[in-house]
Amino acid sequence: MTPSPLSTRRMNLLSMELELLGMLTLQEGKVIPEVAAILKPEDFYSYEHQLIYTAILDLHKNKKPPTMPLIAEWLKSKDYIFKGEGDTVSPYDKVSVETIMDLGQAAFTTAYAESYAQTIKEVSNREKLLRIGNSFQQNAEDATKSLSDLIANAEKALRDVTSNIVQNKAVNLQCYFTQFYENEFNAMRTYAKRKTGFSNIDEVQIFSPGLYVIGATPAAGKTTFCWQLLEQLHKNGESCVFCSYEMSAFELFSKSMAREIFLRDKSTTITSADIRYGSTSDILETVHADFIADDTGGVNLFALRDENIDELLRLIRPYCNDKKKSPVVCLDYLQIVPPSSDLQSDKARIDDIVHKLKTFQRETNTTFIVISSFNRMNYYQQVSFESFKESGNIEYTADVVWALQLNVCNDIKIGATISETRKKFEDAKRQQPRQIQLKCLKNRQGQNYDCFFHYFSAHDYFEPCTEDNFKNNDNSNSDENRDEEMDD
Repeated sequence: MTPSPLSTRRMNLLSMELELLGMLTLQEGKVIPEVAAILKPEDFYSYEHQLIYTAILDLHKNKKPPTMPLIAEWLKSKDYIFKGEGDTVSPYDKVSVETIMDLGQAAFTTAYAESYAQTIKEVSNREKLLRIGNSFQQNAEDATKSLSDLIANAEKALRDVTSNIVQNKAVNLQCYFTQFYENEFNAMRTYAKRKTGFSNIDEVQIFSPGLYVIGATPAAGKTTFCWQLLEQLHKNGESCVFCSYEMSAFELFSKSMAREIFLRDKSTTITSADIRYGSTSDILETVHADFIADDTGGVNLFALRDENIDELLRLIRPYCNDKKKSPVVCLDYLQIVPPSSDLQSDKARIDDIVHKLKTFQRETNTTFIVISSFNRMNYYQQVSFESFKESGNIEYTADVVWALQLNVCNDIKIGATISETRKKFEDAKRQQPRQIQLKCLKNRQGQNYDCFFHYFSAHDYFEPCTEDNFKNNDNSNSDENRDEEMDD
């Protein structure tokens, strides 16, 4: 006999509840504070699970690890019964022994604990609404209460459910320092040790979870910079995801090969364009073989086309389930993400995307880097928030705002003609390496700062330097014939 849809849903819920309880027993109950902030015992559909959850919470409160023996001991100390709403009792020795045994096999990771807790909480609140509706219907049909009493009772019941939902999101000082502070403090200490691979950035920026937005003038290499950043983070032990609407996997990984060849042989003339056009060499074959032998896997790449922001976030969510080891995710780039709703203006569409990205970032504790284009009006001016003018409310939503520009922007004099300015820029773009300045326009995690780079655009490589390196460089080395990305 095929089970009914309702029966199937409840079986799935019971399985999820048991798996969540199993997660709470792992790693000495490290995810208990997060789940306890969401769920009360009565939120579990199964009465057995209410009993076990109560035991786990009490053990945690008394600084005891929620192991199987201690859970069983706690239950036995209560005479095998659990008193819940209405003083209903359930004998532990007839039904819960088997459940306790199942609990030890229910989970092997804590990654989905918060997600499961949120689902169970939502089901619990929906069940409460159903009971309110059924009770209201029965009382209305009985006609034993006045209409005003019926409405008052229904309103009170709905307020109780609403209060339960709101309370789930609220936290006071005592609750925070009891349940969350220690875990978040330890997490931040871990992130303080995270290294981007760019020594100048690592000296001034704690690369902790948040929404980072990076914009750039043409030829400043925004895609190349972020791709190199993620590859360096991956080599330093971070999980990284790159979401590209602009470049294919072939284009991006050819940048990796060109950069690696250049790092091994600074005299090389091989570019990523050469690789894509089919050039071969001994060093290229060696790098190719080394990449195949690299068992760390590298950066996870999504080469996207028509996926809107909602579809994109669904794709990457499985990589972001473990909040204790959140990945670094880069989106390239903001302005070409397809709309997910019929918004009237580009600014409204960008605002909607940025809001969803920030919400996702906070939910998953991800470090999210979003590449943004600049206004054409600001291509030949020093970067500022005005450069992002049509890019939504970035200055309000982002935690960190970076801007890349050719260092020649600092040499443009007031009153210079358009032709003079453009000539300076064209000369600067022909330099090898190009002189690039990274300006931090906003930093919720510290002070603003400037960092400087030599950008070997023909080899897709950014090298940290100081501003004095620019002044001491006569910039006579240029190459107009290299086939390279002009606005990447």
